[in-house]
Amino acid sequence: MTRALEIRHLRLRRGDREILRGVSLHADPGEVVALMGLSGSGKTTILRVIAGLETADCGEVNAGKVGMVFQFHYLFEHLSALDNVMLAPIEVQKVAVHEARQRAESLLEQLGVSHRASALPRELSGGEAQRVAIARALAVDPPLLLLDEPTASLDPARRNDLGDALATLAKSGRSLVMTSHDDEFVRDFATRVVVLANGEVVEEGDPHQVLTAPRHASTRELLQVERAGKR
Repeated sequence: MTRALEIRHLRLRRGDREILRGVSLHADPGEVVALMGLSGSGKTTILRVIAGLETADCGEVNAGKVGMVFQFHYLFEHLSALDNVMLAPIEVQKVAVHEARQRAESLLEQLGVSHRASALPRELSGGEAQRVAIARALAVDPPLLLLDEPTASLDPARRNDLGDALATLAKSGRSLVMTSHDDEFVRDFATRVVVLANGEVVEEGDPHQVLTAPRHASTRELLQVERAGKR
């Protein structure tokens, strides 16, 4: 099986601080890999390096076409949901407008927001904006989808809807790598969790096993902090 993502010995320094310290991880087709860790552990930086938004000092990243969904969506405010999704296929891939429209309409339908196609971003709920952002990332048909804190703006019901949508994408053979602070969401919807601390991978494996019986002190600390935040 060809892996959708392979990272080896990734290092990145900002000034005197080493953000990533030899990170290695992978994602296979059909996997939902969750990156967890306390603030500053390097989770989002890894996504940015994979997406080419930041350059590592050394190491290797092997990935094909990548789509990225940012935590705050960053939809173009002057464009409707449909036009946001159509933009990259038309402007980057030079797809004909009618074909881009069909693709965008299909994606919005798959993600349950086709009824909001004409809405502007400011008219969307957090959950709707998240789904439109996912549709936009999928419009260029990337085999690897990156999501930064996808549940951050969602209530519990929308969180489960999003998890079901991500699971459906994974079943189609797409690979998903997401950062998350939500251990319940990771347990329910990820197939593998990778825990980071101080720019290093300290523990990884089945989410139920790792998050129920953590072996590393950093994982235990992470869970204590997350649970305290939910009280």
